[in-house]
Amino acid sequence: MTIKHIAHLLFPVVLLGGLIPSLSAAVVADRPFDKVAENTWVIHGPLEMPNPENQGFMNNPGVVLTSEGAVIIDPGSSVQSGEMVLRMLKAVTDQPVVAVFNTHIHGDHWLGNQAIRAAYPAAPVYGHTEMLAMVADGAGDNWVELMDRLTDGATKGTRVVGPDHALKHGDTIKIGNKTFRIHHFGQAHTRTDIMIEVTEDGVVFLGDNVTAERIPRMTDGNFTGNINSVDSILEVNASTWVPGHGPTGDAAMVKVYRDFLAAVYASARQAFDEGMDSSDVKPIALKATVKYRDWAGYEGEIGPQGAQAYMEVEAAEF
Repeated sequence: MTIKHIAHLLFPVVLLGGLIPSLSAAVVADRPFDKVAENTWVIHGPLEMPNPENQGFMNNPGVVLTSEGAVIIDPGSSVQSGEMVLRMLKAVTDQPVVAVFNTHIHGDHWLGNQAIRAAYPAAPVYGHTEMLAMVADGAGDNWVELMDRLTDGATKGTRVVGPDHALKHGDTIKIGNKTFRIHHFGQAHTRTDIMIEVTEDGVVFLGDNVTAERIPRMTDGNFTGNINSVDSILEVNASTWVPGHGPTGDAAMVKVYRDFLAAVYASARQAFDEGMDSSDVKPIALKATVKYRDWAGYEGEIGPQGAQAYMEVEAAEF
């Protein structure tokens, strides 16, 4: 990035409700919201890992319009990302933000809360009860440090603003004319995952329980739990499915990712049953998941995922 480009990015940010100075020195490049359903828009973030070029922004922030105002899901990885979401929201609505939902503990999805809270201090921020506990134990601080390091300081100024309203499986939050139903089926991508169903509109925000065209890390997750969670959420009669990363799609997109997880786990089961070691899973998984080889993150994750699945298979035997 050139000095001229950096200078061009340094300007006050216009937030909803008036001219408010930016909370940060840098500014994440604008990315427009895509309309994916009636009353629902998503910014589809880049598929690569956080880096200086994308300034850490990589997830899929969503907005649902209700009769009371706008509801934001996962406002991004930094205060800068949250500010960008608010700028782009102006092209969708002039309604205020009345609530925020965070799908899980991974900071690339929720550290943007800081910008939303600064602009709309009365808006509640919802997250799974386990997520609130993890933030209280310092997980948010770890994510702030990680994002700063991965982006060479592009997220500087970000601080932890975690959810303040706890959710569990089966909860329903009524906001204006929309009902947000919470689904949590145990450890999946993490222990903290919620999937958010907008019942009136047939929309489900999946968090990282499902990604599209991108292979995420699974180090905080569980393969069988994730597969079970996907199978369970597919019982919902929805038409629009928003993954944590990658393009929004229909139920077929959800099944594609479920099938990837199942293929990795089956590869680990084969290696275990044939008396092989965890290091032997990768070549089996490479053959079983060949149709995913062009997905972002595949080369770096298929080996670790195979080894992790092997340990889960092994643990299930004892």
